[in-house]
Amino acid sequence: MSEWNQQIFEELISDNEFISWVQSGDNHNCDYKANWELNHPQNFAEFEEAILTVKRLQFRGAEVKQEDIAYLWKKTAEQIIRNHQQTGIHNFFLKATRVAAILMLPLLILSAWLFFSQRNLESKYTCLLENKHEQKITVVAPIGARITVDLPDGSMAWLNSGSELSYPVVFNSRERRVHLTGEAYFQVAKSNVPFFVNSLGPEIKVYGTEFNVNSYDNEDLVTVALAEGKVSLNLDGKEEFITPGQVSVFDKKSKRMVIEATDVATYSSWRKGKYIFRNTTLSAIVRILQRQHNVTINLLTPEVGNYHYNATINNESLEQFLQLLSISAPIKYNYKRKEIRTDGTYVPDNIEISADNTRIIKTK
Repeated sequence: MSEWNQQIFEELISDNEFISWVQSGDNHNCDYKANWELNHPQNFAEFEEAILTVKRLQFRGAEVKQEDIAYLWKKTAEQIIRNHQQTGIHNFFLKATRVAAILMLPLLILSAWLFFSQRNLESKYTCLLENKHEQKITVVAPIGARITVDLPDGSMAWLNSGSELSYPVVFNSRERRVHLTGEAYFQVAKSNVPFFVNSLGPEIKVYGTEFNVNSYDNEDLVTVALAEGKVSLNLDGKEEFITPGQVSVFDKKSKRMVIEATDVATYSSWRKGKYIFRNTTLSAIVRILQRQHNVTINLLTPEVGNYHYNATINNESLEQFLQLLSISAPIKYNYKRKEIRTDGTYVPDNIEISADNTRIIKTK
């Protein structure tokens, strides 16, 4: 038997599509159920329990219809007439009124019980959702990998290698807020509820848009490149707007921000495995290569880290790109392949880059 997965259960009971499906009553042998079981064969117990939970939380008792009351009143009156033909009209109505009162009392009690039970269940369900606002999901893109994240409101985020994104199981009615360390491309669903991104730089407020955020903890700069729509950045209580085709560059050391027009595609092309470097230092390129290829790169000659490059990585292997770098500047590298230890563990690839004093490249 597979281990119970509380996270999957909680996500199901917070999923509006799932809740609507359960409430529709068509939850036997349907495509929705079959598809879910096919994609989550180890977690069907959580699926069944989520169905029962939603049913309990969304319980609504049968309403006492006016037609039913009228019918009961009619049948009672007929019975009284048959049994008391000799009592007279006055006595008949007196007794009938008493019977009606006795009859109505349990109906009123039942209606009141159903009403307050429903209100109580709705309150419990509201509390459950409020708790989900406080519970966080954290998604991590491992070194050397990129992943896509579907957010609770229908927005999407593409996480670059070595990035981490945290967000609540359910966004509350006041704001949609996520926390990012690393790099992500966001495609935000339109809503009247504001969307915020907290990173290592200024707070980002989104007005329905697509944009790229680069905010690694080992980088000096935090960049926001806007592809579509509009975003603002809150720096020291002042809101600065950027428009499509602009990028904001925030220096974490000086706490200063610059907004400039540029080719934003150079900031988001990583989603397709393409990296475009424009006047980028070798040190910055090395940090990207380490994240993307899960290798260790050491600059044995520190000053070569200040060399600037204009280059593009587009499906080239790591070693092919290192060769291009060494051709473009007086550097050389030593590529040490990973080694398997006797205990089964391994030493990852290690690359050493140093100055090549045998070459002098002339610049115009």
